Amino acid sequence: MTESLRDPTASMMNKIVTREAAVALREGYRAAGKRVGFTSGVFDILHVGHVEYLERARAEVDVLFVGVNSDGSVKANKGESRPINGERQRAEVLAGLQAVGHVFVFSERNNNLNVELLKPDLYIKAGDYAAEQLSSKQIVESHGGQVRLVPFRAGHSTTGTIERIEIAARTEDGQHLAFERRPAVFVDRDGTINEHVEYLSEPGKFREIPGSFAALKALKERGYRVVVVTNQPGIGLGYFSREDFFAVNREMMRQASKAGCAIDRIYFCPHSKADGCECRKPFPYFLKRAERELNVDLSQSVVVGDMSSDVQLGKNGGCAAVLVRTGRGGDDGICDAKADYEAASLAEAATWIAARPLSPARPSAPGEADREGALPHQPSGEDSFARLASSSAADFNTIFGSILGCAALVEQKTAGSDGESSVEELLTILRKAANRGLALSKRVIALAGDEGCARTRKSLRSCVEAVMELLASTHGGECHLELVCNEDVQVELADFTVAQLLLELCENSIDAMQGLPERFIVIHVDRVQVAEDAKLLEIAPGSYGRVSIVDHGEGLAPGEDFGVPQASFSTKGTQLGRGLGLSMLMAKSVMKKHGGAVTLASRRQAGTNISLYFPAA
Repeated sequence: MTESLRDPTASMMNKIVTREAAVALREGYRAAGKRVGFTSGVFDILHVGHVEYLERARAEVDVLFVGVNSDGSVKANKGESRPINGERQRAEVLAGLQAVGHVFVFSERNNNLNVELLKPDLYIKAGDYAAEQLSSKQIVESHGGQVRLVPFRAGHSTTGTIERIEIAARTEDGQHLAFERRPAVFVDRDGTINEHVEYLSEPGKFREIPGSFAALKALKERGYRVVVVTNQPGIGLGYFSREDFFAVNREMMRQASKAGCAIDRIYFCPHSKADGCECRKPFPYFLKRAERELNVDLSQSVVVGDMSSDVQLGKNGGCAAVLVRTGRGGDDGICDAKADYEAASLAEAATWIAARPLSPARPSAPGEADREGALPHQPSGEDSFARLASSSAADFNTIFGSILGCAALVEQKTAGSDGESSVEELLTILRKAANRGLALSKRVIALAGDEGCARTRKSLRSCVEAVMELLASTHGGECHLELVCNEDVQVELADFTVAQLLLELCENSIDAMQGLPERFIVIHVDRVQVAEDAKLLEIAPGSYGRVSIVDHGEGLAPGEDFGVPQASFSTKGTQLGRGLGLSMLMAKSVMKKHGGAVTLASRRQAGTNISLYFPAA
């Protein structure tokens, strides 16, 4: 066969081998006197940084072997939403690169076994950290090999690519909620808010630096948004998992809530230096995201942290920068940036920040407002009704099936039939099913009829407190409830309908945290201004009372939203009997009748925030 007629995929597919075959091939290259190199990675959504790195690695050797992390090992390290592409697809893409000699898939979380088997002349890793940090360095050198670190091109990462795609998808229809433009305090976590612990991964070791939450609360009251920005390389290095990080965050949020401090957002970089990502401080990636998602005025914002990289972050983002002498105290030597102010602690930093004059916030430019809370495309009235009917029918079918089944079993039992369950247990099941049916009937009637929305003026806080009292009576031992009221608002609402709605949403949040050792819900009540250019449903510009229900459940995967018809839909998966379907459809309808709106912001393994907006009376 001539060169022009040769199937190009044949040689590509021949490059993909098992690890055992790779070892045999390596022996052949050794016998031929060829220099062999080995590197590895996830290589999910290949980008220019990957290609450049592999080209540089290949230039060092005659043949380059590439190990690809299996799907299972990637999920264990990066969460259930990764990888985007399966191990076979990733291997095939790599095999198509001229720089790559052979590709194999491995399942271990480190390369110790790979280098022991392959005995490469050169073990190549991306990064700018010391070779001594590699656990496999001694193994490589024991076989006469060397370790070579090749710097990874900064500003490129698979995670960054995925996040840009998600943001673009959320904002495709151009609908957004125009939050009032405000400055923010971007605050580091470890060593600034809490005492520094190397690779903090245990909630029990979280210790607030005295006065930190009180300081953030004061800045919040001053008009600043509070945004935590933290580098967490321990995740990328495999020292702890994202779940460990989230557990520490839950403890931080619990303590912050107890102190009356509301944190607007937590941004974190899970990568090590070797990943060459664009979200690691001092790159201003998260500052720009906050500018876009929270309508933050960076020119009046401040970055506070205990490391020189925090100071440089402020400079890179066009913000003032404050260095605190807690934690590392600026002695890390990473950057050579000078702070605008040095403080003994976050509390002292807050005093300096509060004394700074703030110029009037300029109006938001189109496209600058919050995007994460954007609503998906709105279905037609007929579609909404069909979804509601489907959800209700499924739930009623389950309820009445339980009632009929229990009734039949009770008849058998009272007639003397043998069985394992007592009559009292069966009657309890029957009573619960009947109560569920009655409650659902009331909710559907309230939703379907305008008479169910007769409104009275009421304190939004008092409405939430009544719902929390009811929740505490039924779930007090299962879930901790926290109320943070930044500002109470008088609104016109239908007591029964709104109370039912809040109950449904809170019940969903509790269900979303099933299986967690500790469950808590934070409910925020505050006032927000919706600007003239807002395009959120049919919401009018003006002042709104907002109720936000925040849980730390599993959250939604990209592409999921509250428009699904199944009654069993849930932020904890699709377990039967738990769901967002009916309650979120109710929320959209009820809030539309009130002249308001509902938004849902959620991220897999990071929890869900559902916000209801009521026009202020």
